[in-house]
Amino acid sequence: MKCQQCNRPAFFRQGGVPLCIECSHKLQSILNSQFIQNAAMMNQALDQMDFVTGIPSMGGRIPVESLARAMQKAHVYNNISVTNSQVGVINTGDLAKIDAAITMTEGSDADSVGQQLKALTQAIIDSNQLTADAKKELVELIQSLSEQIVGNRKQSVIMALIKSIEERAKGINAISQLVGGLISAISRAFGGG
Repeated sequence: MKCQQCNRPAFFRQGGVPLCIECSHKLQSILNSQFIQNAAMMNQALDQMDFVTGIPSMGGRIPVESLARAMQKAHVYNNISVTNSQVGVINTGDLAKIDAAITMTEGSDADSVGQQLKALTQAIIDSNQLTADAKKELVELIQSLSEQIVGNRKQSVIMALIKSIEERAKGINAISQLVGGLISAISRAFGGG
């Protein structure tokens, strides 16, 4: 099933509308912003009512500033660990998509592939041998690969992405080994490779 807003595969339904990971994330961000606006207006209305009546209420205010700050920092992933120092280096939207794909592979025929994606992504994020640009490129390639793993599974696209990841990982032994493990897992799960 395709996302109603773009041509990517849909993984979620929001109000019956099929959405891909990225479009669902955008919608959730909009809904979060609307909630913050509504909460601020509700707090203002309560303040005005207190002023008019002269009777201050006890509590009942929504901590808008704290919620907004938490929503901005909300880079919580189920499978990937990111520290604050790494957030500016890597596109968190790509990490969210990879994290969702890893979760979706759990218990499926691609479970071992998801585990290899998780290990490789974490190694890239944690690597001290990669430049920020190299990390960004590798994460983008892994994000595209993860979409193929949970989506169409076009063998030629998967292999092209793997070869690109493999080329960029040359010279970094730990990451190269994880790329090899990913290739083996894909070969076992989907054939080819």
